[in-house]
Amino acid sequence: MNKKHILKYIISFFLTLYFSFSWSQQETANDSIQLIKNDSLKTKKYAAIRIGIDVSRPIIQLLQKQDLGIEITADYKVAKNWYIASEFGYESEPGHEDQIDFHTKGSYAKLGFNYNAYENLEGLNNEVYIGLRYGFSQFQQQLTSYTVIDLDDYFGDYTATPGTVYEGLAAHWAELHFGLKVETLPHLYLAVGIHFKKLLSDEVPEGFANLYIPGFNKVLLNRDTIGFNYTISYQIPLKK
Repeated sequence: MNKKHILKYIISFFLTLYFSFSWSQQETANDSIQLIKNDSLKTKKYAAIRIGIDVSRPIIQLLQKQDLGIEITADYKVAKNWYIASEFGYESEPGHEDQIDFHTKGSYAKLGFNYNAYENLEGLNNEVYIGLRYGFSQFQQQLTSYTVIDLDDYFGDYTATPGTVYEGLAAHWAELHFGLKVETLPHLYLAVGIHFKKLLSDEVPEGFANLYIPGFNKVLLNRDTIGFNYTISYQIPLKK
């Protein structure tokens, strides 16, 4: 995908969240002032679970015309500013490194919590949050092809296509989350988040390496990486 398209998409998403956040604040503030004047302000509290989907993945899939999978998000409020949070997903990712082509696919789960550091006006449910996750993935790697470079240029470069599949692999990592979540319509939320990830352990196939891990991202030499997500979610009230 063209970097210019990615940048435009990220900027437009942040602008949408910013104006939605501002509109939500202003509308609720006006409503609250009117209710206070009428001495009839009543706050309803619900236990609720919020279910969402990462909308960036289907957009990237459409632009790149390749299978990238799906991610479902969920959270549940357990205290005033605390939420149990999780993400579940599947990825099928073709990859390329110097002289190596491969394909990774598998499922993953991330479990943890979010803390909302934002003090809402009465009636608002927006969030500026920080969170932690434990991530786990089960996946397989397929070595599609590799090229042997002939430095003497005597025989010429040689490309092999073994199609070797390494199955039953697993990886574990930790994530630090920062994000913004805005209620744009009643019970409907837009959110953007950035994730700092640290690979804790991974099962390395014999004669190969885990170059990409579903749910984690590309594996770098320092075993750290950054991820993003842009989600739309709906809050389902469970009881009054």
